[in-house]
Amino acid sequence: MLLARAGYVVPIRSLVTEVWDEHPPRSAVANLRTYLMQLRRMLPPSENPAVEPLVTSDAGYLLRVEPAEFDLFQFEALSALGRQALARRDLVTAQDAYTRALALWRGGAAEDAPLGPTLREVVARLTDQYLSAVEEYTEIQLALGSPTTAVRRLRELIGRYPLRERLYGQLMVALYRCGDVAGALDVFGVARRILAEELGLDPGPELRLLHQAVLRRDADLMVLGGPPTGGDTVTVGAAVTAAAAVPVEDTVTVHAGDGPPRPRQLPREPPLFVGRPAELAGMLTALCGDPAQGAGPPVLALHGPGGVGKSTLALRAAYAVADRYADGQLYADLQGSSPGLPPLRPAEVLGRFLRALGVPHGEVPAAPGEAAAHYQSLLAGRRVLVVLDNAVDAAQVAPLLPAGGGCAALVTSRTVLTTMDAVPIALDVFDEADSVRMLTLLAGQDRVAAEAGAAADVARWCGYHPLALRIAGARLSGRPDWSLVRFGERLRDQRRRLDELRAADLGIRSCFEVSYAALTGGAGRGGGAAAHAFRLFGVLDVPEISVELAAALLDADLKAAEDALDELAEVRLVEPAGGGRFRVHDLLRLFAAELAVVHDPPDERVRAVRRALDWYLDLCHQVNDLLQPHLRSGDEHRPSRRDTGVALRDHAEAVRRFETEMPCLIAAAAQAATGEQAVACFVTDLMPLVRTLATKCGHWREFETVARLAIGVARRHGDRAGEATALTMLGLVEWRTGRSEAARDCLSRALELRRGLGDREAEGMALHNLGWLSTRSGDLDDALGSITAGLRLLEAHGSSRVGMVRHNLGEVLLRLARFTEAADCLQRCLAIRRSNGDRFGEGITLAALGRAYCLLDRRDEALATLGEALRLCRETGNREDEWEVLLSRSEIWLRRGDPASAAADLARVLELTAQAGELYGQAAATRQLARARAALGDPAAAEDARRAGELFASPAMRPDPVLERLLTAPL
Repeated sequence: MLLARAGYVVPIRSLVTEVWDEHPPRSAVANLRTYLMQLRRMLPPSENPAVEPLVTSDAGYLLRVEPAEFDLFQFEALSALGRQALARRDLVTAQDAYTRALALWRGGAAEDAPLGPTLREVVARLTDQYLSAVEEYTEIQLALGSPTTAVRRLRELIGRYPLRERLYGQLMVALYRCGDVAGALDVFGVARRILAEELGLDPGPELRLLHQAVLRRDADLMVLGGPPTGGDTVTVGAAVTAAAAVPVEDTVTVHAGDGPPRPRQLPREPPLFVGRPAELAGMLTALCGDPAQGAGPPVLALHGPGGVGKSTLALRAAYAVADRYADGQLYADLQGSSPGLPPLRPAEVLGRFLRALGVPHGEVPAAPGEAAAHYQSLLAGRRVLVVLDNAVDAAQVAPLLPAGGGCAALVTSRTVLTTMDAVPIALDVFDEADSVRMLTLLAGQDRVAAEAGAAADVARWCGYHPLALRIAGARLSGRPDWSLVRFGERLRDQRRRLDELRAADLGIRSCFEVSYAALTGGAGRGGGAAAHAFRLFGVLDVPEISVELAAALLDADLKAAEDALDELAEVRLVEPAGGGRFRVHDLLRLFAAELAVVHDPPDERVRAVRRALDWYLDLCHQVNDLLQPHLRSGDEHRPSRRDTGVALRDHAEAVRRFETEMPCLIAAAAQAATGEQAVACFVTDLMPLVRTLATKCGHWREFETVARLAIGVARRHGDRAGEATALTMLGLVEWRTGRSEAARDCLSRALELRRGLGDREAEGMALHNLGWLSTRSGDLDDALGSITAGLRLLEAHGSSRVGMVRHNLGEVLLRLARFTEAADCLQRCLAIRRSNGDRFGEGITLAALGRAYCLLDRRDEALATLGEALRLCRETGNREDEWEVLLSRSEIWLRRGDPASAAADLARVLELTAQAGELYGQAAATRQLARARAALGDPAAAEDARRAGELFASPAMRPDPVLERLLTAPL
């Protein structure tokens, strides 16, 4: 946005709208300022120190860019130079200018950047400028007698912009001048068909006149600078119909005089095409290459789950390069994924291809080997494109691949054809932008624009699956009386979603049934086991499945689970996610759940879910046992904990595994909370197991979700102990977010429940929690009294929580400025945690002890302690204490006269606090950075100081009193 408006102020509201569209978060402005602060650091310094490249004002932000620094400025200037030279017929100068202008382009404008409302307009304008420059450049190439050079670029561009008439005209002239009259006529046919199908229009008068000139072999077309190929740019509308495949035997074979037949077997080109720019560009590059440069014909193998658009993309590419393969195009649907149809035998397809290539019906060799040899002989020395759609495996495809260097092949299949010598091209579902674009083309621009949010919801319920989106769009097109909101509500209901995704002869279920049938047909390894596994994946609503979890779900060993997952991946019912993990698409999970209801008894489905939930609990226990061995809680309740199959070698790996499973834990908790008590108790069991890691690794929102679910479960089933624990956890969340009264209500109710249960140890923790809450309100005396009282109860019962409570007592002493007592208390806590092997808690206490040494100005001890704390925080994934340690250490570096080390620490603090949304941490780090830069003589210090002042002035600011005292104490 700043570059698109370089030299002009961009209002903050415009930036917010561009980044978040109509749904900005509450912290949007604060987040935006953080992003811009980080951007400012990335920008190279101006040659004039007094002139900042990124200027902040009350109205917004302005980016200063010199013409020589910006490719867009250069492109526009060079294009203008080319137009001027062209106007005076200085073709050499014009060619040089356009060559340099077009060399600046890499892909599309703003490629890979999510586009908001303003940038969409900018990109559309730039794309039009680019195409105009290409067209002018092509005119120059044609005028200078270089038609061959122009052909390749034009083919690629027509594939990307199929409604630009002028490109077709230029390609016709270029091919005609290369001597390929048939190719030029074919281009006109393609243009006429695409314009009719997409827009309901005939070609414009210029293109029709050019077509007539080619038909009569007009000599003027060979004259340099001959008949004009210009024309108005055509913009795309939204006319879409379903693509109908043409049977192979009914397709056209063209005979050129007495020469060999030129088959034209491609089915009708799909009129609806969305996305895939990178894949299509790569395919066109490979298919348009010089055959003399390669060792053999290019073979491209598209693979992906059913319904993701492999055939559509293959046909799009085939039509884009059809004129390149002037001797014909062969096509066969191999029926590898056709419901109710057996896969075609290679010999049957060879017979069809031979007849299309001119072999009389009675002369087609009966022996497959002889037929294959004859097929290769006919292709030798010719330029033929072979499209093999819906292959079942490499063996079916191998005899049909051309060997001639001038030929090429496009193959589509659900499975990866690993044993075939081909360039693999993987396709997956769309992103949100392309999904909404598909709905727009089907349902209409105005309709989608009027309900943009609902359109995004429909796309999400379709799982961004191309076939599901096509069906949804068709249904909307057929029901103009429906609002997108209404249709989205129908899709939201999981019980009816697959029913809604059916229109005429299209259905998402039938697409999935083909892959499932491949399992139950017994052709693969353990087809029954894989089918059973797939059905059970439908009863567990989690985004990813590991091999170990699959083993628990199936009640099988790891090898059996791995074999089942491998087979499911081969038929694209699951997708590998790396690290022995697999994803199941949302719609496939619903399909699997339906199958499970039909084939698996209810008690087996319940047992499978309970095995999976127990596995999650056992894994969390395993992680906690490694990180906090002194808190081996739950063993008395779970005497038969099973082996999870997961080997955790060290603390860092335990943290990584926990964070990987976090989204799955939340999804499992949400599912369990709605079940019977035996299943729902998973939520209350899970909550204390995830507390420490979730809060210290920055997963507060997820932790709040579990806590609220646990409260509902405990109250519904009369579990007062579970309710007390959950209220305590929710109170911690409320405390952190500054909702002190809500936090006090939660903790007070938890204390009442604990006292009613007669649990003195738990009562001691509840007293401690209320005391810690008092630190938020500033009542430090009450905090000290409550925490001390709680500590006595815990010590009397030999509680494993003594170390944590003593740590917090030390934190209160720091707030009371009793630094020496605090250091002594924290040293005692550190000894307890080390004796318990509590590496997680050890890092937390070292961080606090380091702050105490800073406040006592014991610099050497502070540096050593903070360094040790930093190592442990990183080892255990404790990002919350990591940034506090680095912030504290920056103060010691500054006191020791080492601002460079301080600045290095502060850069990491800003990164961590931006990720966690820690406003105080960002403000304090920015203020410290201003001091460090000032000491280094960096002029950016003033801007940092100003920015820090802005952050501290925020109404949401809640400074940490201990860190503030440490960072602002006079030296």
